[in-house]
Formats: sequence, structure tokens, C-alpha cells
Amino acid sequence: MGKHISKFGCLAGLALLLPAANSWGATVVNGLFNNPRVFNDIPTSTLTMTNSNSNPGTGSIHDNWGAATSGANRHDIDLSTDNGVSPGQFSIGNGFTFSTTFILSDNANSPRREAGIRINSPTQGDALFIVNSDAGEIVAFGAGAPFHLFGSNGGGNGYVVGTPITFTETYVPAVGAPSLANPGSVTYTVDYPTRGMNLSFTGNWTNNEGGPTGYNMAVYGQGGPAAANQFIDVNFSNISATVVPEPASLGMLGLAGAGLLRRRKRD
Repeated sequence: MGKHISKFGCLAGLALLLPAANSWGATVVNGLFNNPRVFNDIPTSTLTMTNSNSNPGTGSIHDNWGAATSGANRHDIDLSTDNGVSPGQFSIGNGFTFSTTFILSDNANSPRREAGIRINSPTQGDALFIVNSDAGEIVAFGAGAPFHLFGSNGGGNGYVVGTPITFTETYVPAVGAPSLANPGSVTYTVDYPTRGMNLSFTGNWTNNEGGPTGYNMAVYGQGGPAAANQFIDVNFSNISATVVPEPASLGMLGLAGAGLLRRRKRD
């Protein structure tokens, strides 16, 4: 009878530990937060932003610049961990997979409009995975993230404005203390039926920290006009994100589980 009770006690103990793991470092993305006018050169523009405040979720950005003929606005839809109250904050030890399908539209491809995924770090700068309207680039770069060009108009395989494209970005933190010599890695994946493209690229972070620090994650749209009544329109579907625990958190869970198993053996 004693062995029977301790077996189920062990299982119950592990079940109780799983919710606790969330407080040790696992972060649940459970909403979306509209962050309009991060750049706001055209405060008189007519802006409409929506999001479903869910994960997976949807969002849209439509900015009509009216009579303006110069300047640029940027609008972010951030991942949230507090049901859309504020942008989620993540650390270098939080691995993630972040994906969305989106369509960038406009009524003039120049000057540049752009849209995609961004990893925003106040200390490092921003790592971007984007398309743009003028050069048709499908490209990732910035803030220590590896550079990779998947396509461009010059290569005959660039982004065609008004067509859907799917981006997935996966960050794997370094094992052990991250640094320039021991960096984390990131994998970019592009699924773009318009160009028959389904490609991935993996590279290491090249900043001194070995990964993104103190960051939030967002989808976004940015651009500005060269003539009156120009606009940008971006529609995002299947905005989906999974964030994994920091390695120390997993270690604590494993040690606790091992302790329960040792107790079961003694019983």
C-alpha cells in the first residue's frame, strides 16, 4: 500500500511543479498589443489598427498619409504576455518560434514601404525579418542577428506587393553562458508560393552578448509618401508564438522531478 501511495504522490508532485515552471521562466504569449506611431513623422495621417488579442491571432495596419508628401510612420503589433495590456518582455535565455502570414499592399511602391517581424531591443537595436516594396527584398538583418537575403527584384525572385508570404523565425539560446564566442542561433524560414520559395537559413548571433537582450517581439508596417493620398496596408494572419523557458528554469524542474523520483524509490 505504501508503494502505491508514493507512486501517485510522485505523479501529483510533478503535476504541481509544472505550473510553477511558468513562474521560473516559461513565458506564455496570450495576446497582442497595438503600439501605433513608433515613428510618427505624419501625425495627421488616418490610421486604423486592429488585432484579435489572441495567440494564434490576426492583425491589420492601414495608414493613409493624406496630404503629406514626405516623412514616415511605423506601427507595431507586439506580442503580449498579459492578455494585451502591454508588450511582452523577453530575455536572452528565452528561446522562441514566431510565425505569421502577411500581405503588404499600397498604391505606390516607392518610397519604401516594409513589413514583417521585428525583435526590438532598447540596448542592442532591432533585428528585422522583412519584405519591402521598392526593391522587393525578402531579407533578415540587424542588431547582431545574421544577415540573409532570400530574394529581391534584381534577382528576379523578390516580393510582389499584394501577395501573401509566411515568415517563421526560431531563436535557440546558447548552451551555457551566451557570448560572442558562444552565441545563440536563429533560423529564418520563408514560405512564398508566388515565387515557388520554401527556404530556410540558420546562422549565429554576432553581437557581444550572443543573442537578443531585453527584447520584445512584434509584427509591423512602416512607410511614407512621395505624393498626396498614398497609403500602406498590412494584413497579418496566424500570428503565432511559442516562448520556451530559460535553461536554468528547466534545470530546476528536472532537479525537483529527480528528487521526487528518488523519494519514490526509497518508499
